[in-house]
Amino acid sequence: MRSVVQKSTIPASRIFVAHDLREKHFDPTWHAHEEYQIFLVLKGTGTRFIGNTVTSFSPGDFTLLGPHVPHLWRSDDLYFDKQNNEYTHGLVIYFKEDFLGELLEKDEMTHIKTLFVKAQRGIEYYGKIRDLGSRQINNILAAHGMESVILLLSLLDSFAHSKDFRLLHNADYVNTLKETETHRINLVYNYVLQHFKEPIALEQVAALLHMTPTSFSRYFRIKTSKSFTGFLSELRIRHACKLLSEEDGKSIHEICYECGFNTLSNFNRQFKTFMKMPPKEYRQAFLSL
Repeated sequence: MRSVVQKSTIPASRIFVAHDLREKHFDPTWHAHEEYQIFLVLKGTGTRFIGNTVTSFSPGDFTLLGPHVPHLWRSDDLYFDKQNNEYTHGLVIYFKEDFLGELLEKDEMTHIKTLFVKAQRGIEYYGKIRDLGSRQINNILAAHGMESVILLLSLLDSFAHSKDFRLLHNADYVNTLKETETHRINLVYNYVLQHFKEPIALEQVAALLHMTPTSFSRYFRIKTSKSFTGFLSELRIRHACKLLSEEDGKSIHEICYECGFNTLSNFNRQFKTFMKMPPKEYRQAFLSL
């Protein structure tokens, strides 16, 4: 299993690397690395963890992450069909933190420098910049030599001047995981992703790490900046959001139980806490688009 800090993905002879990814899961293991990462989802849906946030992803999901921001993209298995060559599909670019060297301190780079600071919290892009950035990242993958570097700078400049973005985790979030601890969080995340639609007792998850429920609760909060019950509820609510927007034929009552909630009243209460509106209103908002 990969550790949270990985060796550089960029050869010493390169400024950056770009990849066209077609895999069952984009990045199913919780990890981080020393490079900046630009990632665009072209095909596939699933669950995305960045820092201490969790949400669903779908085609068009476009993010910029700074160095050492832990992340995980777990794709829904329905997009994986090896026999028919069906995979999730995405484009990714990695570049070093110091690839601009002393240029980053020049006046012309003020916006880029500010962008890199924001990237420490993870950035998600939407709206016009998502469409523009999609074209730019495709052009980067098709280019070679200095042209590709110029196009990368152009993409970063577009990011830096865009207002169509949201930061993904709070400024006070700090990644406290050491390399030797990451397999423990991966055990928890993998288990919860597989079983969140079922009842999950705190004792079950604590046993994975050979801890008492009390010790596990304290450990999880320290490492993720949120309680385990809050994390589990958020994951279930994010899945409910996906079903409410995509499954018109399912009632809210059905979705409630499919997402792992045991009562409709608890589902409605939790949904309103996370989404600031009841599930019925959330669904109506999507139907009116």
